[in-house]
Parts: sequence; C-alpha cells; structure tokens
Amino acid sequence: MDTATANGAGGPAWASWLGVIAVLLGVLLTAWHGNEWMRLSVVGDPPFGVADMPAPACEADELAEEGLSPAECRQMALSVHDIRASSPDWFRCFHMAVSAAGVLFALLSVFAGIALVDYRRWAPGAAVLVFGGLAAVDVVSFIGVVNTGPLIRQIYLWNILLWFFIHTVMTVGAFTGRERESAASA
Repeated sequence: MDTATANGAGGPAWASWLGVIAVLLGVLLTAWHGNEWMRLSVVGDPPFGVADMPAPACEADELAEEGLSPAECRQMALSVHDIRASSPDWFRCFHMAVSAAGVLFALLSVFAGIALVDYRRWAPGAAVLVFGGLAAVDVVSFIGVVNTGPLIRQIYLWNILLWFFIHTVMTVGAFTGRERESAASA
C-alpha cells in the first residue's frame, strides 16, 4: 500500500497529520484569541494611575490557598495596568478586532482540519486559505504590537512570532500537499 494513501479514509497521510495538528492548534488558538478579546474588553481605563494604585484587596486565606505573597498579589494587580500604561489609544480596539478575526479563523482551521482528516476533496484548498488567513492575522497583529510600548511588546511579540511561523509552515504544507494531489491526478 502506498504511504500517501495510508489513512483509513482513503486520503493522503499528509492530510491526516496536518488535519490533526490543525484541530489541536485551532482549539488552542481559539482559546488564546478569545481570552485576549475578553481581557481587552474587560480592562478598559483604570480609575487610577499606577503610582496612586491602592493596595490590592488580597484576602490572606486566598493568598495562602494560591501560595502567593502580598508582593505577588500586587504584581498581578499591576499587570492589568500594563496594557493601558503601554498602549496607545487605538490599540485596545485594534487588538480586539484582531482577536475576533483570530477566533473566526482559528475555528475555521478546526473545521478545515476535520475535513483534512476525513479527506474531503475541497479540504486542501480550504486549508491553504484558512492557514494563510491565520498567518495574515499574525502579520497584522505583529504590525500593531510593534507600534506600541515596550510592555505590550513584551506581552505579545514572541507569541505572535511563534504563531506566524506555525501558520506559515501549515500553509506551505497544505499548499504542497494540494499541488502534489493535483499533479498526481493529472
């Protein structure tokens, strides 16, 4: 039996492997973008500056339960202000829009991954478009983050670069597989 058609659905093995990876990473990316969207929609403008920030209300029993010191509790409260202190006015709306697009494309990548595993004829083309769309979201997000302050870059830059390389490799893999399939059928 040819290794190119080794999976049970009769499709190529590369499609099954790429599909499984797409489903797993798509679920993870959906959660990450959804969390980012929710964090930015909740943060808003703090009612005080970092210098006038009152001591956080960390209960002693909660600190003991989580194994945190009062200094760690204050650092967690300050981390909420990192986004507002280091970002220009446009960043919140921009990153919320990028996160919403990321959720949409990540969900589409889950469906494209399922279609690759079950090997539908349209799945490789859809995978190229969806994975390419995710890479484009990463590029737009990178451009936005680079134009912010150092705290925002510290929070987001390496994650965005990692996702960009993952999505680029997945796009190239889907494109190469699609081209091999069309060459084999011709």
